[in-house]
Amino acid sequence: MVNALGIVSFTSPAIFVKGISNYRPVAAFSYVGRYRLVDIPISNMTNSGIQNIHVYTNGNPKVLFDHIGSARHYNINNKHGHIGIIPVMADTLSSEFISDMEAYYTNLDQIEDNVNDFVVIAPVNWIYKANFSDLIQEHIESKADLSILYSHYDETGMPSSNLLNANLLVTDNKGEFKGIKRYIGGPAKLDVSLDTYIMSKNKFIKLIKMAHDYSPLFWMTDMINTLAAQNEIKVNKIPYSHPVFPILDLKSYYSSNMEMLKERNMAFFNDPNWPIYTRTNDSAPTIYLGEGTAQCALISNGCEISGKVTESILGRGVKVGARSIVSNCLILPDAEIGENVLLTNVIVDKDAHIIHKQEITGYDEEPLYIGRRETV
Repeated sequence: MVNALGIVSFTSPAIFVKGISNYRPVAAFSYVGRYRLVDIPISNMTNSGIQNIHVYTNGNPKVLFDHIGSARHYNINNKHGHIGIIPVMADTLSSEFISDMEAYYTNLDQIEDNVNDFVVIAPVNWIYKANFSDLIQEHIESKADLSILYSHYDETGMPSSNLLNANLLVTDNKGEFKGIKRYIGGPAKLDVSLDTYIMSKNKFIKLIKMAHDYSPLFWMTDMINTLAAQNEIKVNKIPYSHPVFPILDLKSYYSSNMEMLKERNMAFFNDPNWPIYTRTNDSAPTIYLGEGTAQCALISNGCEISGKVTESILGRGVKVGARSIVSNCLILPDAEIGENVLLTNVIVDKDAHIIHKQEITGYDEEPLYIGRRETV
């Protein structure tokens, strides 16, 4: 076991995925047809040897309670480890406006009672693989108060528009950390924070109490910026050189899913030596009826395909009718595509039915969204 408490953080109101966010917290978003976003940080933690994990959520927690359950499918030893789901609640504010630091403050007794000496905070809206055991050791050797994981971006990476509302690290001419700001467009060479923080538990507790004294609306970034401006915190920047996939809005959610259709990305993500754990369902294999085919696609179990699917991702239990063509689409579980339908660059939410409209087309840069349980 690694001597650290793992905390899966929730997103700020600045991170809003139009349509999909109306029905579920970001942690419960579907990813590549079979995972939920919460699976990625939890798997990184358990693969790293972290066995005590707190999952904070500022949305309806029901789907996370169902999905995480006893947490045994995350390779947690229930005799020595535990995953707890902590819904964010407050008497005076709506849950969507509660800051991460205030959520930690309301749970301060459990954090103080935890036996681990270090804390690793990881978000649900950044897809990456990281060995936190190695990062903790790097943090210890740096003798810093806080370590932040970041990824350097330039023109050769993803479109900069996919990074709107991401947090950026601000440095001086010597590369010294000066603060964190939100990206609203501009230069294409960026040091993008992965919103992943490593520190001692004692330092974390001090930051929580200080943030509460400043304001119940203070986020972690606010507290770091305040202390950095006063030269009262030493921050260690840890570069991350592997692929990252952001979930910051509807466009980046679509792009980060579709990027997994590229073989190099799926090979990196689907690593048998670093598995992504999730709750599995006992369902029948996908069946192809009549002239049903799929090419360059990720198809989950339980689908029925009578049409043609290309360069798309289908969740569990999706039905595609005869003579229909589904291209560059993200179809969430249990959606139904009727007969003679043409879909291009469309996100179809869970349990939606596309049976009346014969042609629906979005754009690469602006996918069209069909809402949950809608009939079109």
